[in-house]
Amino acid sequence: MIISWRTPVLVLLGLPLVVWKPTILTVTSWSLFVALLVLIDVLLAPNLRLLSIRREQPKTVRALQPSASIIELRSPKKMKIQVRDAWQPSAQAGYPNLEKHFGNRHTVQLLPEEPSYVETPLLPARRGKLWADHVTVRSWGPFGLGGRQLSFKTATFLEALPAFPSIKQLPRALAKLQIAEGQALAKQRGQGTEFDSLREWVDGDDVRSIDWRATARHGESIIVRTWRPQRDRHIMMLLDTSRVSAVRLGDVSRLDAQMDAALLLAGVCAKANDNISLVAGSQAVRAKCILPQRNQVLNAMSKTMTELPAEIIEADWNKLAHSLNEFGNKLSLLVIFSPVEPHILEASLLPVLATLRKRTKVLIASVIDPDLTDLTEQRNSKTDLYTAAAAISVRDDHEKALQGLRTAGISIVEGTPQSLPMKVVDHYLLLKSQAEL
Repeated sequence: MIISWRTPVLVLLGLPLVVWKPTILTVTSWSLFVALLVLIDVLLAPNLRLLSIRREQPKTVRALQPSASIIELRSPKKMKIQVRDAWQPSAQAGYPNLEKHFGNRHTVQLLPEEPSYVETPLLPARRGKLWADHVTVRSWGPFGLGGRQLSFKTATFLEALPAFPSIKQLPRALAKLQIAEGQALAKQRGQGTEFDSLREWVDGDDVRSIDWRATARHGESIIVRTWRPQRDRHIMMLLDTSRVSAVRLGDVSRLDAQMDAALLLAGVCAKANDNISLVAGSQAVRAKCILPQRNQVLNAMSKTMTELPAEIIEADWNKLAHSLNEFGNKLSLLVIFSPVEPHILEASLLPVLATLRKRTKVLIASVIDPDLTDLTEQRNSKTDLYTAAAAISVRDDHEKALQGLRTAGISIVEGTPQSLPMKVVDHYLLLKSQAEL
C-alpha cells in the first residue's frame, strides 16, 4: 500500500473544520473519513500480481557507450501503471541528454494480453558488472489517493567492457599501417626482411635492392626487389595494475588510459597479422589473454580487462617478468604499460628491464599527468611558488630517469590519456617499417 501527495493535502483540507469545532470527535471523524477513502482507492487499484515481466538487454557493452534495458510487460486486464527500472548508480539509468532527461520511471497503459515495452537508456560510467535487482511497479486507485506497489525480482547484470575512446583514431592508425606495408595508394614501400615483389627501378631506390638476375633476364631496365615489414611477430603487452595505476588523471584513471592504449595497439597489430598477448598484474599475474584469434582480439582483451581494478600495492616486477619466461626468446616486442617513477625504477624495475632487454625489444608506454606542466607555471602566490618548485623537481628527476632508460636501450613513449594510444601505435609502426622487430 502506498499513498500519494493528495492524501496529506486532503488531511489539511479538514483543518478549517477542526478549527471551527476543535474536538476529538471532529479530528477522529475526519481522519477516519480520509483513511476510508484511501482504503477504497487501494482496493480499486489494479492488482499488480497479475503482471508478467521479462527483461531484455545486451550482455555486453562498452563503458561510456549508450545502451538500453528493455522490459516486456503483459497483463490479462487493462490497467495503467508506473514502472521504475532500478540499476546501480554507475549504470546511469536514464542518463541526461543535451535536450532532456530520459529518466528510469515510465507510465504505461496496458491492454489485455498485449505486450508493452519500456526502454530505459543506460550509459555505463565504469567497466565491470552492473547489476539490476528489481523492477518496481505501482498502480493507483481512481481518486489518486492511494495505490499498490510491488517489486519483481529480475536479477540480471550488464557487463561493461573497458572504454575505448581511441577507437576514433583506429582508421587513421590503419591508414598509417597500409603505408608502412606498401599497400597505400601512394605506393610508399616499407622496409623489412620479407620479400614482396619485383618492380622497375625508380629514382630514390636503394642500390642494394637491385635483383641482378631479374635485370639480366629483363634486358631493358633495372629490376629491384621490394620488401614488406615482417608478419606473425609476437607482441606482448604487460599491464601494470599496482598503486601507480590507480591515480586519477582528469576524468579517467591511469589504468583505464593504459587499457585504451593497449586496445588500439592490439587492433593495429591484429590488422598487421602480428600475434598479440596480454599479461596484467601487480604482485602476481592477475589476468592473461594469450594469443587470441586475430579477428577476436579486441573482444578477448576487453573481457580479460573488464573486472581488473588497480591494487593499492607495489608491483613485484621480478614475478611479472618471470611470467614471461614461458615464451622464451619468441617475443618480438614487449610493451610495458606503466608510469616511469624514478624510485620504483631504481628499486626494482631497472634490473628487470636490463634482463628483458637481452631477449627482446622493450617499450615503456607511460601515461603522464597533463596538470603537471600547469603546476610548474603557476606564480600567483607563495603557495604556488612552493608547488611549482616541487613540480619542477619531480620533472627533473623524471627526465633523468628517462635518460637512463634510453641509455640502457629501452624505448619510452609518454603522452596524456588522449595522446598516448596513437603515440604507441606510431612507435610500433616505426619499428616495423625499420625491420627492428
